Amino acid sequence: MLSATCYFLTYIFEALISLLFFSQKYSSKHSKPIIFAGFAVSVLLQFGISYIGIPILNLVAFFVFNFLLCFLLFKTGVWQSLFTSLILSASMLITEMCIFHLSTLLFGVHTSVHTENDTILWIQASCAKLLYFFVVYLILKLSISEQRKELRSSKASLLLLLPLASIVLLAGVSRIMEITEVSENVFYVFIISVVLLLYSNIVVFWIHESMIKIQKENLEHRLLKQKAELDTEYYTILQAQYENSNILIHDIKRHLLSIKEFANDEQYQRIINYIDNLYDNYQIKYLRKYSDHKLVNAIANRYVEACKEYDIDFFCDVRDVDFSFISDIHLTSLLDNLLENAVEAAKESEDKIIEISVKNTNSNFVVITLVNSCSSAPKTDGKELKTTKKNKEIHGFGIKSIKRIAKEYDGSVDFIFEKSTMRFTFSVVLKTE
Repeated sequence: MLSATCYFLTYIFEALISLLFFSQKYSSKHSKPIIFAGFAVSVLLQFGISYIGIPILNLVAFFVFNFLLCFLLFKTGVWQSLFTSLILSASMLITEMCIFHLSTLLFGVHTSVHTENDTILWIQASCAKLLYFFVVYLILKLSISEQRKELRSSKASLLLLLPLASIVLLAGVSRIMEITEVSENVFYVFIISVVLLLYSNIVVFWIHESMIKIQKENLEHRLLKQKAELDTEYYTILQAQYENSNILIHDIKRHLLSIKEFANDEQYQRIINYIDNLYDNYQIKYLRKYSDHKLVNAIANRYVEACKEYDIDFFCDVRDVDFSFISDIHLTSLLDNLLENAVEAAKESEDKIIEISVKNTNSNFVVITLVNSCSSAPKTDGKELKTTKKNKEIHGFGIKSIKRIAKEYDGSVDFIFEKSTMRFTFSVVLKTE
């Protein structure tokens, strides 16, 4: 009974390690209940297969079930899933062999003794799984560039001492129990302690990873909010500049008369100073009207200038859309991120074109549709767009910001790429009520 319990708990522990590895490395295809159900079925089937008593069959089952879980529940290809399962299976086999041989070397325990002695079985199984967890976690951190940097630069690497310290502790306790006779109650307390120690390791690491994820999400949120506020402030200043230009145009007759008076008196230096003052005070800019909404108009005009710089044809159709339902910060972040991504893609393409339209649909929705030319297909991970910029730690927030805003207004986002025309279309639907 004790040996069966030990095997069952170790299968659960192995499944948790696989789940931690897959979830950190790949995006999931399904909801959490489906994923947990898949791993639960895997544990039960592997536990049933273990009763056949063929070790090589257990290893093959471990490999097959990890492959199926990785391929069916996470966004990976066949070869990627096979390689991942091979890495996990090899790590498990090597760590188990290491523990068995170390037990023989240090304590003179034969590799087959665990089949006859429950204490040895629990100790060896726990040590083997802790070492397996240590190796897999280390592989996980080293295989992801972002986490590799994090492991080198933070104190998180000190957590790796926990499973190693646990192995040493278990080895010491097992040695004490060998030379000291203990009662049955003490033995059961020891078994419970081993289980708690085993699972506390993975709980600590799981909480640590969850905290890192929450911190990253909070940082992304703060950066997105900061960018939106800075963009709004920029467009406020831009609007003020355009207002100054309009005032200048309104007063141009008076200014021309003053310049004429200076010219009649041959006061050329005063003419130069007067013109310089006009330029500094009014900061003359040409503003084309795309919308009655001043902020939308300022954003459109900013990207007209950007498109001119890269020889991109820019078309804008805003219609008579009422933007009162959305805050200035959200509107700025939404349009700015859409157009910024479009310019980045279009400037490298052959046709170099951007078309943006905003219109009301069914009276309760506003649909923003942006079409831009591309030099290549967008990089995606399933249904998620990925940034193509090198430094992914400071880029890639634009799409996340657009999705967050769409969700806040009970809307949705969608995109499609037409390879024949090399056109990328991104649509955002927002609910106005």
